[in-house]
Formats: sequence, structure tokens, C-alpha cells
Amino acid sequence: MRQRLYRGGRIYTMDEERRVVDAVLTAGERVVAAGSLDEVRSHVTGGVKHVDLHGATMTPGLIDTHPHMLHWSWTTAMHVPLWHCRNHAEIAAAIRAEAEKTPEGELILCSPIGEPHFFHKRSYRDLEEAVLPDRHVLDHATSRHPVVITAWAPVRPGMIAANSRGLELLGVTADSPDRIGNVWVEKDSAAEPTGRLSGSVITYYAYDAYGDELINRLAPHFRWDRLVPSVRDGIERYKRLGITTVYENHMLEDEMLDVYRRLRHDDDLAIRVVSSQEAEAYGFAWSAQPRADADFRERLERAASKLDHEDALLRFNGITIAWDGYCYGGTMMMRQPYLDVYGKLTGGRRHISLERAEHVMRLCAERGMRLNILAMGLAAHDEVLELLERLDPELDIAARNWVLCHATTIENDQIDRYKALGFAHTTSMAFGCGEGDLMCRTMGRYVLEHLHPLRRFFDAGMAVGAGTDWGPLSPWAQVELSLTHELMDSGYRNTGANQRISRLEALAMFTSDAAKVLRWPEIGSIAPGNFADLAIIDRDPVECDVDTLHDTRVVQTIFNGEAVT
Repeated sequence: MRQRLYRGGRIYTMDEERRVVDAVLTAGERVVAAGSLDEVRSHVTGGVKHVDLHGATMTPGLIDTHPHMLHWSWTTAMHVPLWHCRNHAEIAAAIRAEAEKTPEGELILCSPIGEPHFFHKRSYRDLEEAVLPDRHVLDHATSRHPVVITAWAPVRPGMIAANSRGLELLGVTADSPDRIGNVWVEKDSAAEPTGRLSGSVITYYAYDAYGDELINRLAPHFRWDRLVPSVRDGIERYKRLGITTVYENHMLEDEMLDVYRRLRHDDDLAIRVVSSQEAEAYGFAWSAQPRADADFRERLERAASKLDHEDALLRFNGITIAWDGYCYGGTMMMRQPYLDVYGKLTGGRRHISLERAEHVMRLCAERGMRLNILAMGLAAHDEVLELLERLDPELDIAARNWVLCHATTIENDQIDRYKALGFAHTTSMAFGCGEGDLMCRTMGRYVLEHLHPLRRFFDAGMAVGAGTDWGPLSPWAQVELSLTHELMDSGYRNTGANQRISRLEALAMFTSDAAKVLRWPEIGSIAPGNFADLAIIDRDPVECDVDTLHDTRVVQTIFNGEAVT
């Protein structure tokens, strides 16, 4: 195996001592040594390739513990990209180009304007016309295909736009009411639909019967044949960000996880994946109802039969349950009612029954499966902890190292109770930073103390992993948000005593601490015997201006000892 010696830059090992070293030696897919240049040279045997970092910084390959890589990759592949369009003319041109290569009558789905992984950075309101094009503009782009410009979660009310054939597909006519549930049908002076619909018209977490009906009319046109190639492309996109391992643990059915199994079987999985299967059906328009009891139990049994904790590329560890949802959906469970975005009082919404949650907990304990519990609001944690603490004496939950996901808001004593129950934690800064201003308006500013209290998690001794879920897609932008806690509407920086963490702790959330969350000691740090998964970046994430972290450029990603970007 040919050795490679990396030197000439600052190298953050993120090992137990968090050493910063001068050189790293790899052989094949493993790290041989990390330390001073003289020390590392003493391990060279035979031929070695010298790699000069030219002043760049090296970190371990990043671990994204909540990316939705499969979901983002597939949905992106199904949409004509309109992210960067500046006006209606550019939108029409992109649709016209797609129509020229699309069979007549086949639906043309288009992305929203802006960014798929960001809350407020840019939207259709930033078009020169300040609104999505109407059906007449879209008809000029193509009248031979239904066209729908989609609106993705998380922000609502959203807006979609359709051409005339698209309105036919959606079943929207002049006879349609102006408002159906929380969906508004825009009409012109002649009472004809303009092609624009607003409200809960998003592709997941709509929580609206008519909004779900609209998306379900599009669902039969979703291209399942694009799933495998889109995930393959998505893997390369994530690696270009320095990510070499992902934890796919949310809203994934067994059928979706088979994509990763197929890639692994074909020796075509070029990233490390740890995965977990969702217990209950919810979120997507086509899974708005709980599973039938027999299906629910059969899927859990099937998951238990597929556990794999040893594979070097693809591991399957257990089950995920989602307790509640997010603030924009009005489903975050809080102790006091608050107004949803449509002005209705809500106390939140549980996505799984208490009986089924207990069944999953018992099954995971009995069958050695790891349980991930996604909980957002203070009242959700109250319920989760009450159930866990009741079952702990019987199931020995504290010894199982289960995972708490997101915990957008959580109180200090709740963190201590999860720690006593042996939990690790994985989060995405997007929820607090994207919804913080909304929470202040609808719940009260008291939530700021409890919003992403990363300092408290670290002080409690919990392993904390970070993810890019709901954006920004760049892990380096997520690192920045974990340090600034900047709310995306107002720009207010919520850096209270419960929030402030160090640069190295922020980096650990994507490296060494993330590896602890995954219980995979061979990744997340540059140490002898570990996998040679590395990232070379254009700035020092510990010393650079914190407000420039989101601009970090990955010079090269090394996976299994080989340069992949």
C-alpha cells in the first residue's frame, strides 16, 4: 500500500487530546501516524507520496448526523432547477428547455426560487416581478405539458404556480373556492384561477387535507427510476462539502433504505452511511395517516432482522420515532398554546401514539436496536422523559445509549434527565435559527433561553452531533450558526449562557463528537488506525473570522485514503 504524507498546513486531529499537528501519514485506507514532521517520517516504510497542503487546513472528514441526503438528492433530481432565476423570462426559458426533451403530456416539476436548504435567504419574492409567474407566462413556456413550480417546506405560507394543464392536473378550476382549508386559490378579475396557489402547499409536513390532496395529485408522477442515480450524484455533492459519513435516521422507509443496500451490494457506495428506519408514517402527503397495526409491527420486525453494526460502509442500527414537529407547522408541542402561522391556537401535535411509542421502546430494548427520538418542544420532552423514566427500571434504558434528535427547545433539567438515561444528541441549527423569530412572536421571548442550548449539552457530558437538515446545506455554515446562533429573520444573535460553545466544540459536532453519537470510533478523528477520511479546507475554522465560516471552500476531500474531489 502506497503511503501519503500530508504536511505544510495546520492539521486538527480532533483526537482525545484535540492535538493540532504538522503532518499526517496514511497507508491505503488507514491513518498510520499524526504528529510532528519528524515523528511522522519515522513511520514511513518504502515509497511515499508527499502532499503539500500549501498553508491549507486539514480536519477529519466531516460526519453529518442529520442530512436527509437521500431525500434532498431525489427531490432535487426530479425538479427543473429554478433556484437562481432572477425573473419570469429566465423561469420560462428553463421550462422551455426542459419541455423540448420531455414527452408530451408528462409533468414538468420545477424547484422553488431561492435555495432548497435555507429558510429565508432568498425566495420568489426576490424575483424582479416579486411574485411567481402566472399560468399565462407558463403556458408560453409550454402548453404541451403540465407545469408546476413547487414550494418546499419549511416556511409557510408557501406559493406554487401552475400552467393551464398544471391546473387541470391539480383539479383547480374557476369553480374552486377561493380558500380550501389553509390553501388559497388566487383568481383574476374575471374570477379565473391565475395559476398561483398559496398556503399549506408544501411537499411535506403540510398538515392540511387539501394541501396534501394537491401534492398527492403530483405524487404518481414522481420518478422512482431516478432515485438510485440521484443518490449516487448526491453522495458526490456531499463529499465536495467535506462530508464523508452521514447518519440517515429520519423519515426513511425500508424501501428507501434499500437504495443504500443496493449501492453497497454493487460496490458503488462511495460514502459511509449509518441508517435507521422510521417507525410511523407521517409527514409526506401520501403518508398522512398512521400505519395499520399489522403493517406497523411487521416493519419493525423486518428492521430488527437487518441490524448491521460492523460493515465499513453501510450500517443499520435501529428505529426512529418522531414525537412532535416544528413551529411553522404548528406542531411543536409546548406547555402553553401558541398561534400557528394562520392565527389559530395550537398546542402542537404528536406524530406517534403513546401506545406505539412504548411498543417501539420495548422492542428496541429487547432486540438490541438503537432508538432515535425526535422531539422539538418542551411539552414533548415532558412526555418522552416521563415514559422513558417509567420504563427505565425494567428496560435499563440508561445502558443503551439512545439518541435524542433536534431538541430545538429544551430546558436544562430535561437535558440532565436525558443524560441520566444515557442519551446522545444530534441536532441541526436550522430549526432554532430559522424559526427563532417566529417562536418569539408566537410563544414569547422566554424560548430564547431554551433554544439550542449547546453549552448545556456539552456541560452535561453528552455527545453532540450536528446535521445540515433544513439547511444551510454547507456544514461550515452550520458550524458558523452553532457559534453565532443568529436568527435568520432579525439577525439577532442568541448567544446566552446556555448557547455559547467554543470553536473546537463546534468542529467536534461534525467530527469527534459525531463519531461518538454514531458509536463508530474509527471515524471523526485523525488517529492511527482510523479510516483515512480527511478534509482539506481553505481557512482555519478555529482562527478565521467567525462570520466567514459559511464561505469555507473545500480544497480536497479524501475518502478511504483516496482524493475524491
